[in-house]
Amino acid sequence: MAKIKEHKGTQTHAVSLITLVDPSSPISEQYRTIRTNIQFASSADQQIKTLVITSSGPGEGKSTTSANLAVVFAKSGQRVLLVDADMRKPTVYKTFNLNNASGLSTVLSTTTSVLEASQKTVIDNLSVLTSGPKPQIHPNF
Repeated sequence: MAKIKEHKGTQTHAVSLITLVDPSSPISEQYRTIRTNIQFASSADQQIKTLVITSSGPGEGKSTTSANLAVVFAKSGQRVLLVDADMRKPTVYKTFNLNNASGLSTVLSTTTSVLEASQKTVIDNLSVLTSGPKPQIHPNF
């Protein structure tokens, strides 16, 4: 079960990686079907190299979907960089048991490169750029 951390009335937790826990489940098969459909949508001259997963509100499965898709793409032999751009309630670092001391916020606010800030996971071909530390809000804003 995912560990839940309370913080000022909100909950953040690691998402379930069903594609690792139960790769033969029907849900895992659906993630592989999505991967295959994306691959078929690519052509030799116009390969899809970037996916953005978004929704209109919180708790709709963005982190779960992106993490599980990242796993199935990596397991198919493709190199994957999963970027967590959620600066308010990041979860990807928890899901993959990574450090969040450096990440996207670091890349955007310093001279640190994406290569330096990204972290390898235990899954071959899968690296993660966590959200990084929450940016400081200037008191005049």
